Amino acid sequence: MSRFDPEARRMSLADNEVTRWLLFGLVFMTAWEVAATAYDAPFLLPGPSRIFAEFVRAPGLIMINAWITTQEIVLGFLIGSALAMLAALVLLVVPRWLEDFIFRAVITLNSIPFVALASLVVVWLGANTIASKVAIAGLYAFFALVYFAHKEMLSTDPLKEELLTSYNADFGQRVRYLKLPSALPVIFTSLKGAAMAAVNGAIVGELFGAFQGLGFMILDSRYVGNTARVFVAAVLCTLVGWIMLGILAVLERRFVGWHLEMTRQT
Repeated sequence: MSRFDPEARRMSLADNEVTRWLLFGLVFMTAWEVAATAYDAPFLLPGPSRIFAEFVRAPGLIMINAWITTQEIVLGFLIGSALAMLAALVLLVVPRWLEDFIFRAVITLNSIPFVALASLVVVWLGANTIASKVAIAGLYAFFALVYFAHKEMLSTDPLKEELLTSYNADFGQRVRYLKLPSALPVIFTSLKGAAMAAVNGAIVGELFGAFQGLGFMILDSRYVGNTARVFVAAVLCTLVGWIMLGILAVLERRFVGWHLEMTRQT
């Protein structure tokens, strides 16, 4: 493998990243097991071994609930992120006064406690529907992405803007060749935050009204004092989030690997 081969170097960085995450997981789980054993109160702090045993007791039921929540998370993330990118692009072409008004509305909505917003969405769309959970997850993802995506595409290099003007570039060409490529590093960072926000949004929605899903399983298990199953749900939510982050990291290396290289060298 040549040290000057960009593709080989990206693969090496990816392998190192996976190794570091595996090492982190091993150390964390070991420390957790030791702490839980020393604390010796499994009804309050079950260790990983007890959590795994709880999962083995009813894997089918747990995975059904996990699959339902995963659908809500993924759909909410995709819809919320797509709408956020669309809004960020639209705000580039609207009059300045309208852009300012819309952003004030976005900031106002974002300042409303998400718990209150989630409860209203459940009331409007229904507790026993996947639509309300997808909508809440989508709102969480939308607000995590729209502001930074728009501001980054708005803050392009003036000299490059003038160069495109000299070539008589239209709006679509400016977005394709300048605004979007220059904003991609920040967009991918914001997408990672949006993915985590979507996980939280789906769970919050289920806590406010659901009869299935990991959020419902958390509530149900808490009422009967099954702390281990609460941890099972929390671990599965974390795994969904990690998988989404992993997919985004792969896409990030594919589209903005040059930026990651520059960041590591500085």
